[in-house]
Amino acid sequence: MNNPRIRLYLALALGLAILLSSVAFCVTEGRVAVVTRFGAPVRVYSDAGLHLKWPLPFEQVNILDARERVSQTQLTETLTRDRKNIIMVTYSIWKIADPIKFMQAVGDTSGAEMRLDGVVTNAKNAILGNYDLSALVSDVPGEQKIDDIENDMLTGVQDEARYRYGIELMKVGIQRLALPEANSRYVFDQMRAERAQYAARYRAEGEEAASKIKADTDLKVAELRAEGAQKSEEIRGTAEAEAARIYASAHKLDPEFYRFIRSLDSMNKILGDKSTIVFDTNSAPFDILKSPDLKGGRKLAHP
Repeated sequence: MNNPRIRLYLALALGLAILLSSVAFCVTEGRVAVVTRFGAPVRVYSDAGLHLKWPLPFEQVNILDARERVSQTQLTETLTRDRKNIIMVTYSIWKIADPIKFMQAVGDTSGAEMRLDGVVTNAKNAILGNYDLSALVSDVPGEQKIDDIENDMLTGVQDEARYRYGIELMKVGIQRLALPEANSRYVFDQMRAERAQYAARYRAEGEEAASKIKADTDLKVAELRAEGAQKSEEIRGTAEAEAARIYASAHKLDPEFYRFIRSLDSMNKILGDKSTIVFDTNSAPFDILKSPDLKGGRKLAHP
């Protein structure tokens, strides 16, 4: 170490290291560097690697995180179009789009989140004033419009965030939704009313279907009864015609015997078991009792 040459080399190496550290800087992936000269931005480096600048106090490097970030708004109360209060927390996904404007307008990420909180809250209040509460909490298909609300909020803040703060907003969404007690009762009453409407509709549809089934069944029963009655009449008519034919044939064969048999049939229908009756044997059909065919006036046997 007492060698002057070695001490010279060490001094040169140390001076070179100090010089390099003051003029060179490294940008890692996902970051951007803004070089300022006497406080004014002059250059931006977004490519990862080693870059050069003038040493202090001429130029200074500011490294910014250019990756996508998520920020939340504060819990705020908002009024809907139908005058219902809701408590909402929104979130936004953003990144630095213009590093120089970003650094001049907000300075760093904490300042950016403060600006975004105000911008998104104002947009939320304005957009929700165009929608009823049912667009947020209804379970009726097609009535809930959360996607439309989020898209409207994003459209309402994108241009302002980019041109005023150098921030690119990719997404604005609803993270949490709560209701004051009065609105909670309103929502539950509305849900009960909707369920009652569904029940009434399903009950009416069921009653209509039951009435249709009963009407179809009654029609079918009436058709079957009419068909049965028609067949019964046809059978009865056929039987009566056949009986008349048989009676006519019997009458043709022996009219007297036919009258005798018919008289017996009539007496069997008139007289029952253990019947006592007073009649004139000269009148039909009792005149058969005087018929010589009833030998000795024997009593007729009844089935």
